[in-house]
Amino acid sequence: MKNWTVVFLCLFSASIAGGMALNSIIDYAMLAGTGLGIFCLLTAGFFQGRKMEAEMEGKQ
Repeated sequence: MKNWTVVFLCLFSASIAGGMALNSIIDYAMLAGTGLGIFCLLTAGFFQGRKMEAEMEGKQ
């Protein structure tokens, strides 16, 4: 089973860094990078919650 939480946390960091790197080239790149980063962070939290819920059901 793939750990999607780690994948989306890495995408969060990459989108923030990409927004900062492209800020001088593309207008509003930092805003787009931050928006994408927040989306990735929320998605990572969603997958972590599903994983924890599955572990709790397995224990009972």
